Amino acid sequence: MEFTNRRRNRQWFVCLILSLGATGTALAQGVPASTTSVSESKTMPTLANLIKQEKWDDAIQYCRDHKDAAIPEINAVLAMKKLDDATKDFMFHCMRQIRTTASAIRMAKSFHGGWRESVYGLIENPRPEAYPILKARLKSPQDEEDKDLLLTMAQMDVPVEQRIADIKPYLEAKYYGVRQGAVLGLALLDDPGSMERVVTALGTDRLQRKQDFLRVFYDFRAWRISKFVPVLIPVLNDPMPLDDIGIRMYLPGGGEQSMTPEEERYSRARDYALNIIAKTLNLDLPFKIEDQTTYTKEQRDLVKQKLRDLGYTVTDEPYPVTPA
Repeated sequence: MEFTNRRRNRQWFVCLILSLGATGTALAQGVPASTTSVSESKTMPTLANLIKQEKWDDAIQYCRDHKDAAIPEINAVLAMKKLDDATKDFMFHCMRQIRTTASAIRMAKSFHGGWRESVYGLIENPRPEAYPILKARLKSPQDEEDKDLLLTMAQMDVPVEQRIADIKPYLEAKYYGVRQGAVLGLALLDDPGSMERVVTALGTDRLQRKQDFLRVFYDFRAWRISKFVPVLIPVLNDPMPLDDIGIRMYLPGGGEQSMTPEEERYSRARDYALNIIAKTLNLDLPFKIEDQTTYTKEQRDLVKQKLRDLGYTVTDEPYPVTPA
């Protein structure tokens, strides 16, 4: 699945940043003071030098300290020939640390630079000056393919009426993912009828569509708010298997051995819903909330009881199926 692969790539990138940061620190600590040349000690550090020396933590702090002054240096590194993807992603991670108008404009111009680093950077720093740039990137509803663009525009600091007007035409977009972005963006902005559209989307009988829709609640904190809890409660009863997390047995000559019922495990729609609801309401539970897991009926029942205690109406039925 494309999204699953992208999520795994994202996890790889985060691990890379952390490991490189640790490596850079270890190298810095492992060099005796006597080996540092006089000329080097007198030279002011530059971002390019920090990157060359793999001082990743120092590079991040450099950008935080220098703010807008670091942006031309980031651009210079990004302009280097044969720059590897990991370093490119890291440079957008550095840009994300600079929460100014100039950095927001730069990230809007390179939307999806560094995979999702520019997306999250704009959400953390939603300057109105960046909005026209994002809007100009939008293709027609028939041609647009990037739902992240709509999800980001929905969170920018411009009048709600303007955001609704710009997003609403994409309810009729050709690509389903873009329609999902429009549905969720308009629901966030309280557009009339938007919650009914969310309910319809959650009732889909298409595995990938349901998974992609629920993943937005994982990936974007803006949707993990109490007003979405009521529409997620019926999903606590939805057994649709989304992520295959079973133990697969591969045969020496190729092919795959059938799994036993004990080996066959899936993270289901109900597991996604429990995870999202628990995180949204910060529920005090006697078990761990984590991705790529399954929850027992007893655990789901406990969450339902806590929801009742909080005044929510709880059902034991999933949404009726809404065919695509």
